[in-house]
Amino acid sequence: MSSKTCTKCSCTKSSEDFYARSRAPDGREAWCKVCRLAHNRKWVAANPERQSALTSKWYADNKDKHKHIAASKARYNANPSAALAKYYKRAERTKRATPIWANLKLIEKMYTAARNINALGGEKWEVDHVYPLQGKTVCGLPVLENLALMPASANRSKGNKIVEQYIF
Repeated sequence: MSSKTCTKCSCTKSSEDFYARSRAPDGREAWCKVCRLAHNRKWVAANPERQSALTSKWYADNKDKHKHIAASKARYNANPSAALAKYYKRAERTKRATPIWANLKLIEKMYTAARNINALGGEKWEVDHVYPLQGKTVCGLPVLENLALMPASANRSKGNKIVEQYIF
């Protein structure tokens, strides 16, 4: 893992402590995340009208992204206890389904790889369970051998099905 020195605070930190920036020679911002966030908060406090205008424009330009979020929030607000129960039920089911021999560190690296790809911008990627955890004919395990990185659009369209092209 490489290190980098923040040009604002002069601290040397891991490259993961800097936001991705495609135009930068090393692919990372010059300021660390802590300095960038402090700067952004200060700007927002000094420019509330401009921030409001920018936020409104972004929401207007990205209405399609908000339909899903709004529907999720509406379902949650209508019955938060059911939504939380569903979340915790899935988390518990996944925990029970994970065998003791599963390499959790490598599994976490797969999810970290997806986050790193997404930090670069462009199309979003997700970790997919090749054999779904709750399939109709077969159930996969939450183990490294059952995971694949794929574009989010392909993963979402695949749903809870097995797609032959993603089987190794």
